Amino acid sequence: MIQLEKNLTKQNKKVTEITMIAPTVQLAQRTMKIIKQRNEDINVFVPASKEDVLHDAVRMAKNLVNEGAMVLISRKGTAAAFRETKLNIPVIAINVLLSDYIEAIEIAEKEKGIIAFFSYDEMAEDVKSICRMLHIDARFYTFKNDSDCKIVVEQAIEEGSVLGIGGVMTQKYADKYKLRHITLENSEATINNAIDTAKQILEIQKEELKKQNELKIQLERYKAVLNFTHDAIIAVDEKGTIDVINSIAENIINVSPGYAVGKNIKQIIRNTDMIQALESREKELNQLMNINGTMVSTNRIPIIVNDDVKGVVATFQDVKVIQENENKIRRSLHEKGLVAKYNFKDIKGESKKLKSAISIAKSYASSDSTVLIRGETGTGKELFAQSIHNLSKRKNGPFVAINCASLSSNLLESELFGYVEGAFTGAVKGGKIGLFELAHKGTIFLDEIGEIPIEIQAQLLRVLQEKEIRKVGSLKKMPVDVRVITATNRDLIDSIKANAFREDLYYRIGVLNLNIPPLRDRDGDILLLSKFFFEKNMGKEQIEFVDAFYQIMDRVKEHKWYGNIRELQNFIERVCVLLKYHGSQYNFNQLIIDVLAIDQRGGGEVYPSKDDNSPKGLVANDLNKWEIEKITDALICNELSIQKAADELGISRTTLWRKMKKYKINV
Repeated sequence: MIQLEKNLTKQNKKVTEITMIAPTVQLAQRTMKIIKQRNEDINVFVPASKEDVLHDAVRMAKNLVNEGAMVLISRKGTAAAFRETKLNIPVIAINVLLSDYIEAIEIAEKEKGIIAFFSYDEMAEDVKSICRMLHIDARFYTFKNDSDCKIVVEQAIEEGSVLGIGGVMTQKYADKYKLRHITLENSEATINNAIDTAKQILEIQKEELKKQNELKIQLERYKAVLNFTHDAIIAVDEKGTIDVINSIAENIINVSPGYAVGKNIKQIIRNTDMIQALESREKELNQLMNINGTMVSTNRIPIIVNDDVKGVVATFQDVKVIQENENKIRRSLHEKGLVAKYNFKDIKGESKKLKSAISIAKSYASSDSTVLIRGETGTGKELFAQSIHNLSKRKNGPFVAINCASLSSNLLESELFGYVEGAFTGAVKGGKIGLFELAHKGTIFLDEIGEIPIEIQAQLLRVLQEKEIRKVGSLKKMPVDVRVITATNRDLIDSIKANAFREDLYYRIGVLNLNIPPLRDRDGDILLLSKFFFEKNMGKEQIEFVDAFYQIMDRVKEHKWYGNIRELQNFIERVCVLLKYHGSQYNFNQLIIDVLAIDQRGGGEVYPSKDDNSPKGLVANDLNKWEIEKITDALICNELSIQKAADELGISRTTLWRKMKKYKINV
């Protein structure tokens, strides 16, 4: 049931933990349908005002937070307005995908004149590409807030736009200035994604609350995070008389300086257990107690001399301070993305080889030894690394990942180990924490370990052996407790023979070995994954295009998928976009030719296919020209983005860098 904001308090309707504010009735109705199908406990509210939806939505959000909402969902622009209001709860934006623009683009294609596309933040590149392809005279306007929105709508009208395409914020000003406007509606897929994200964040929040409650019972769980000495000290003699007390303890107990010295501990702290420690002769660590309304964690240690108890020393800390530090650390981990989000259940496939790899990986989770993951580009090595971490005893600690091929030698050293202030020109004031230090009590994942420079290998070996790091520019060593998982698509034995990789490091990182099978060796998984990606991209539209999908997959059934899951996923996504836009009658010949032509044998090399429709008779020079053209086109289409171009070609970022260097392609 959709609730208008004005009825929220009147009807006393329960506010759910996850709540959506839908700026349009259409979005609300579509969301309610999805919620019903998924059987989710999520309420949807629509602002009552039609004149100023954004203002009403912000006011509504504040009311919902006060009523107990823990996570809010809304459209991108509205969600941004919520964040600016600083509601102090997570806000999930429903993103707009290319598929959400299709209907509006079809209308725009028939218009004569300038079409204004409005977007909060950046406009998707694929929307721009389709407009160019369809020869739509499009102008793209972005804004950050309501005042920006008004300005860009006015600008679009001044520049002669005949139609605007955007969201609720631009609709308001388009109506005001009499500009025809199409308000984009989110697809079921984007709504589902937003709900999934909200549920994940809610789960994290609840876990945080649970652990804060556990802190009051078992404070020792947090000793690994809190690495500083106890600050309040009281010492009593064998009769329980206080002979030492510091100022911090006096502040917590709320007594004036010197007042407690010479008095019995029972007079100062009535519920103390220090007398019991005198009698039991046993040390008591990390015990919780209430001192005059202040919850503290205390350690009580008997002083034994020549088998006689001469007194007890107690140290304690304010629990509130401990909790604040723990919360600060946890917020920092989430903000920096130091969390593994994948588990073994997220690894799709039924083949024997994959299940065998999963079984081995699960057994490795119970160990703290190093793991070397071998697999071709696109096989999901980081997915396995995250899953191992999340099944291990370190799952509550950070997961830190770095691609060793993406940085130069100097940058990689400072990223891994950190640096102190003044270590080099341009060093950040105060220095920088390295990734090993960030991963303390957790896991560090070193992807493409075979690309690490030889001079850094010696330092990495020392860290693995000594379990200590030394920041760049510092003489001090710092102990770290980190599990190391590495991955490579290279044959490191060949690298050792070529003196490009240290043999001692190889044996140190490979205590446990895990081989991820390539997709072509996973019987039945290609079709299974294809269906999964097809259903994920198409949503309810899959039924209409399922026959066309199977026909396309039949035409590429002999393809080896040397780009593995990444290549397959990209291919299916392109197929789905074309099916949604053009329908099942679209001629997929060129797409299939391109897919069959990209052959990644030999670590991601690009070769022409043997298919009848592919380039024929290419000698070495022709092949190089063809490959250069493919790479150049991909870079231009993706505005020189290395990652996006690599994804389009179905190869890794590192492979693309190698080829650009080979052909002297500079960006």
